[in-house]
Amino acid sequence: MTGTRVNIRKVVLLRAYIAFALVLCFACAIVFSATKLQWSERSLYDSLSREKRFRTNEVPAIRGNIFAADGNLLATSVPYYDLIFDPLADGLSKAMFNSKVDSLAMLFALHLPTRTEEQWRRYFREARARNLRGITVAKELTFEQIRMMKTWPLITLGKFKGGFWTREYNKRIYFMGDLARRSVGAYKKVRDKIIYYGLEGAFDSLLRGRNGLRTEQKMYGGAWRPIRSEDEVEAINGMDIITTLDVNLQDVAQYALRNVLAKHRAHHGCAVLMETATGEIKAIANLMNNGNGEFSESLNYAVDEFSDPGSTFKLVSVMALLDEGHFKPEDSVDAQWGTAYINGTKMEDAKPPGKKYLTLSESFIQSSNVGISKFMLDAYGDKPKAYIKYIKSLGLDQPLDFDIRAKGKPTIKTPGSANWYPTTLPWMSIGYETGLSPLQMLTLYNAIANGGTMVKPYMVKEIRLDGKLIERREPEIIKKQICKPETLKALQSMMLGVVASGTAYSMRSTNYQIAGKTGTNQLVMGKAYAKDRHKASFVGYFPANDPQYTCIVVVVDPKDSGYYGGAVAGPVFREIADRVYSSSYKLHPGLNAPAYPQMPDVKPGDRSMTRQTLNELGISAHSNGDRGSQVVQASAKQHSVALLPVSHKSGTVPDTRGMGLRDALYLLENAGMTVKSNGYGSVRSQSVAPGTRIQPGMNITLTMSSEP
Repeated sequence: MTGTRVNIRKVVLLRAYIAFALVLCFACAIVFSATKLQWSERSLYDSLSREKRFRTNEVPAIRGNIFAADGNLLATSVPYYDLIFDPLADGLSKAMFNSKVDSLAMLFALHLPTRTEEQWRRYFREARARNLRGITVAKELTFEQIRMMKTWPLITLGKFKGGFWTREYNKRIYFMGDLARRSVGAYKKVRDKIIYYGLEGAFDSLLRGRNGLRTEQKMYGGAWRPIRSEDEVEAINGMDIITTLDVNLQDVAQYALRNVLAKHRAHHGCAVLMETATGEIKAIANLMNNGNGEFSESLNYAVDEFSDPGSTFKLVSVMALLDEGHFKPEDSVDAQWGTAYINGTKMEDAKPPGKKYLTLSESFIQSSNVGISKFMLDAYGDKPKAYIKYIKSLGLDQPLDFDIRAKGKPTIKTPGSANWYPTTLPWMSIGYETGLSPLQMLTLYNAIANGGTMVKPYMVKEIRLDGKLIERREPEIIKKQICKPETLKALQSMMLGVVASGTAYSMRSTNYQIAGKTGTNQLVMGKAYAKDRHKASFVGYFPANDPQYTCIVVVVDPKDSGYYGGAVAGPVFREIADRVYSSSYKLHPGLNAPAYPQMPDVKPGDRSMTRQTLNELGISAHSNGDRGSQVVQASAKQHSVALLPVSHKSGTVPDTRGMGLRDALYLLENAGMTVKSNGYGSVRSQSVAPGTRIQPGMNITLTMSSEP
């Protein structure tokens, strides 16, 4: 028994030692882990803890503004606000909440009627009862709305006492609607990414500024609120850009283009107005006809549409012929009455020229396809590379270095390539089998208007930051002289002829001269040209004697009321030009004012009324001769007017010629005559001769000058 007790005691002690050892090991492990956590891994866990409670968030910079030339806003970023509510804010007691929630719900229902007063009251009470934190009560509120709400119950107490605060962000606003929308630009979201186009995209790096950084703390309930931190980085707002656009002219261009697209049921079109000397774009309209009277700026056709320019390209062909000495304007060719087979393919003029032989000048003015192509075959038929070289010397094979980069590029065929055919040279010479943009053609024609100097078109003239000028962009010359002076003079004369007696005859103006070129060409549908689908265009400048503006208008696929360039595109050009001319004093000829003031033309009339009128005008009037005369006529001197008596023998018909109707009636009716008058203005003649003895009941008829 004793041995058994000893064994049991040893087993118990062994187990106790083992248990103690395990407890000791566990205690040592705890001490070791605590020490390691305190000294070696403290920074790691502090960092993890901070990441769960704090975060660094971007603060968006305010995007820069885009202005028109006169300072009108085209695009800006406007602050909007979301209203956030924390019903469990530390300073918001239950008693305060219950005392204010009814009046708060009433105000919300009045100004934000998305819910009734009872629904708003229940909304706020349920949020508090469910311990919700940081709920968004309203979105996209304006500054004026937020300023008003800050006077409401609870909201006026601020974030911590009332539980309400705002989250600010910026929204892009375009003030001019669709005016130049595709060129000024806008944005679209693609997979949560914002993509800008137009000037917005081209100058995005300047407009967007630099975002800042802000530390935010996570609140109970999952809401985040900003806190002050040493790591905070202030946002730098974007720069502003000032464009060359004239809002009024843009409106005219867009309105005129819209009307023509609607009238002719055309698919789309564009119109661009450029300042001749500088290359500043004053208006650029791009419209697509969506049907049902709706139009949109979906594509920038003026910059991105590379297609056959049509007959406007004949300028390049004639320039090459003249500049390289192949022909003179008066040289002629057999135009075969406007129909010919060239290299086995039939070519026709849009309208037969009316005679068999045409000069080079007439071929251009009448836009003869046959005439131009025959001149070109005579000059370049055996050396087409020389013609292509001339085209490339004008830079037409390269995209323009414009503020808005084109998505495509020009197409100029090369002799010897797979797509060069026996018919390519003659058809290229009249504007087919090439791909150029309207802006390229405008730049070329502008060089003709600008005395041969080709300037780069541009839309942005200044860059500013907080009102301070950062960069001013000046006109840039692409090519100092595009052709010889005698070639330039001949081309200018031909372009005048197009409007004076050619294909743009209907565009003539009695107030100023227009020079330009019409274009009408078939559209490519699939792999062939469609005879029933056309593009109409006109490009030119005005006033022709002193060019100030160059303009191009292109209308694609007109279906009603004609399709020729002069009839379809011409009216848009003319409407823009008329508006520019009427609103710009510098385009009107000056008046030769005399060195001293001119006296007004004073009609014979009542002496006292005439004197009173002249005195009110500040003109000295004095009577000569019989001061008792009722009727006087004026004799203008250099600085005064002499009033001379107009007398007649009593009982005879007075001479009323030159008088106004009122004075004539006064004299004749006082003499006992019955008076009738025809027209308006002053008396030109009277039916009874002056000096005739008046008979009782005598009638007299006055014929007026009918001049205002």
